[in-house]
Amino acid sequence: MTGMPWPLTLLGLPLWFGPPFLLLITVSRARVVRIASGAMLAAALTFLYAVVGQLLQGPWLPTWIEGLVLWGPTTLVVCGAAVLADRWMSRRQASGVGTGSGATGSGPVARRRAGPLLVAAFVGWSACCGGCVLSPATEFVDLRIDSPTPGLVLPMPADLTLVSAGRDCGSQLCSEVYRVGSPDQASVPELTDRLWAHLVGTKGWERLRPDAGCQRPGWFIQEEFCLFVDVEQAGSVAVLEVHVTGALTVA
Repeated sequence: MTGMPWPLTLLGLPLWFGPPFLLLITVSRARVVRIASGAMLAAALTFLYAVVGQLLQGPWLPTWIEGLVLWGPTTLVVCGAAVLADRWMSRRQASGVGTGSGATGSGPVARRRAGPLLVAAFVGWSACCGGCVLSPATEFVDLRIDSPTPGLVLPMPADLTLVSAGRDCGSQLCSEVYRVGSPDQASVPELTDRLWAHLVGTKGWERLRPDAGCQRPGWFIQEEFCLFVDVEQAGSVAVLEVHVTGALTVA
């Protein structure tokens, strides 16, 4: 996403999983509902965390920024389903048709009152986070959806080396500039093939012509980034200069 080391990225796990599970525990009382909903919530949040960390990328997957935006709605959907299932089980138990396998009885009144307050707080927090992610203020933390981030190209595989990296910003948008070589001083055609194999195979780019390509839009964020590749030849050493921008015409 932003090139942050994984040990630091893992520090976000408590904030990623903690509030959703606190909300789930608060709004549901039946043990079987908690277990089933907790398993679904854990699977969904793990998937989104892998997308945000760019461990999962592909044509039919959301982009990492969409993974951030979907965190709140996913939690609310699972917790809402847990509330409905909990009420259904409570009604069955009250009517004498319950299975007796999961209900724990009605919780304290204070706990019931805390549920709506926690839901309201979580909705407010999610809306605030989503608004920050989609606002111009996110340029200060490298989360802008209208300018490229290093995770669109980096990290490089073992058969490519990053010579240098920089950012060139204009009045409207920014572009990333990478100079890429190889440890074995590969020829230009071989180096180009390696670069595009990396971009297409692991970063979700689509090669539209020999020197340019674009990255697919996501599920609901349709911002599309494109890149073009220039060749630099210094004697027998080939270096590719990759420009990533949000305003490249490749037609």
